[in-house]
Amino acid sequence: MFSFIYSILLFSIASISCIQIPFIQNVTLIPKYNWNSTTITNKTCEQCLCIATSIFVALNYFPNNTCQLFYTFPISYKIISTPQARLYFPQKIFPNATQCCMPNLGYLLDKLKNGTWTYVNVTSPRNILLDNNGYLVTVEMQPPKLDRFDPYNLTRISRTVIPGSNAMTVAFINNTYFIGLTNGPIVAFINESLTVPNFINSPYIQGIRDNASSDYTFAYQQLVYYPGVYGLTGYNNSYFYATSWTNNSVYSYSAAENNTSWIETRIIDASTIQNISGGTSVTIDECGRYWFSLETSVIQIFNSLGSWIGNFSLGSGLIMDTIVTDNYVMYLSDGLTSSGRIIRIDPHIEC
Repeated sequence: MFSFIYSILLFSIASISCIQIPFIQNVTLIPKYNWNSTTITNKTCEQCLCIATSIFVALNYFPNNTCQLFYTFPISYKIISTPQARLYFPQKIFPNATQCCMPNLGYLLDKLKNGTWTYVNVTSPRNILLDNNGYLVTVEMQPPKLDRFDPYNLTRISRTVIPGSNAMTVAFINNTYFIGLTNGPIVAFINESLTVPNFINSPYIQGIRDNASSDYTFAYQQLVYYPGVYGLTGYNNSYFYATSWTNNSVYSYSAAENNTSWIETRIIDASTIQNISGGTSVTIDECGRYWFSLETSVIQIFNSLGSWIGNFSLGSGLIMDTIVTDNYVMYLSDGLTSSGRIIRIDPHIEC
């Protein structure tokens, strides 16, 4: 679900110090997660290419003199249209089309169950994300704090107090963390200094639950035809998913032609599953399977058509969010108020 497969790509050639570097005009490579890349600002295109020719396999160059360099090609990615940008391949090596690595769900679940599990205690964690530095990030609900962890061993890197009460979600955009507070403003933290440059207040924002990780400004609002909108998962600028905490469903939204309205479609209905609470988040793996967290100890799994195909159980806990990364290394946030935790599961799979 995450990648586009191109049958034809038109390449051009750039020459830097007598080295010819192929590139694609007006597109960028977007990985599912950014932890195998680094971002450099205030550099010309030639400066970025000189850096990239040493060890980097791909480079996005943006018109604001920013470049994103990739150490390796991500397993899951998409190539999107980006006006005035360029995608370079400094080593003259090109990525493979994303393929389904683990089509056998039963085998995958066994590997996860018997993999290496790492835990860290976190008080009432909410959603989780991987930022551009590779840190695993979450917020503690109350008292609110922003936590960053090493993604391999879950060692805590930092813990920052958030002004306000009841932190519900965190997003990472343009090197800044945005934390949503219930019935309050969005608090912005600059990444390097973890200082607060501003608070974002809007009469349209109340009871914040989640943020899709894209750079948007408020343009309009649209009514939805179900209660309890909770978690948002962005796919691209014209498609995203939302969960309903109330009716335990997942909805897709595709942009209409006029770009001022979205077509709403229910794609997963988990309301008939026994012993579930509320739909908090959904993530999609490279095989197009939906991993639906419902604030219980069990993640419900659906195929690309929305049919139930299995589940994955922690045994106990309240799963708020799930991330599926390369080689099916998974991160989960267990939102129990008194004994919450973040979990990393490495199934030791090589895709």
